[in-house]
Amino acid sequence: MPFACKNFRATFLFMLISFGLLTYQPMNPVKAYGEKEILLINLGIPALKAAYKADRQGKPILKSVIQALFGGYIMYQGFKIAPRIETEPAWRAWQAKLMVNFGASLAESAGGRFVFRMDMGPVWLIADQGKIRFKPGLNAVVAPIIHFAEGSRLNWKNTLKYGTFAFERSSRRDGTLNKSGALAYSNANTFTTNKNGNHAGHELIHTFQYRRAAIDWPNIGDLLPEAKKQIGDGWVDDTNWSAGWGLQCAWADMMGKSKDFDIPMEKEAYYLERKYLKPY
Repeated sequence: MPFACKNFRATFLFMLISFGLLTYQPMNPVKAYGEKEILLINLGIPALKAAYKADRQGKPILKSVIQALFGGYIMYQGFKIAPRIETEPAWRAWQAKLMVNFGASLAESAGGRFVFRMDMGPVWLIADQGKIRFKPGLNAVVAPIIHFAEGSRLNWKNTLKYGTFAFERSSRRDGTLNKSGALAYSNANTFTTNKNGNHAGHELIHTFQYRRAAIDWPNIGDLLPEAKKQIGDGWVDDTNWSAGWGLQCAWADMMGKSKDFDIPMEKEAYYLERKYLKPY
């Protein structure tokens, strides 16, 4: 029990530090993200976590940090491709997805044995020491159910193109898809657009954030050891994305900010669109 409490405190503290770094902008609290913030998210936080992990396990800290930085760099290159993907062939979307998953796996494995993990719809592909396994993800299984419950239909063409569950639904007269006024929206590693697939690039960024969230945020098992025992080894605890998104939305409510524009997840997506939504 003392170890569990210590692990909980360390995880919670890391979560607060990460969130503070992402939201602290003293000069202009509503400005869009810039390159410094993007590098912090994709390289800085993974490097900090790798250093902490290596120190706890008695591994070489510098080597672990370098590996995490390299993984974060590859991950960021995948994020850059996402905004332009609507007009690109399917292999570009898969290239971006593989880069994000490989980079994230490198960063996660810093200070230990390399394990490749990639989300594929409701399941995760896990390659470890020559063995390949498929495990369902808690959040990845629930997300499609929510889209179906809201009246969305699975678009197989876009699903195969983007490498994740892509849904569609009819637009209202004003072009929105639901009562919240969204033109497109995502949940974990799934998203819904109109029949034309508009704004798929923006939502694809959010599905990549879901994969990176395994580094940035804790999951239920990290915070509640008893829940981890109940989940067992048959599932991937991918609730990190929900923890990060929920904390950012709670912050927006407390500060009177917009959940659609001011939280870090959205700022990053809009920044990447503005900078990289242009021809090669």
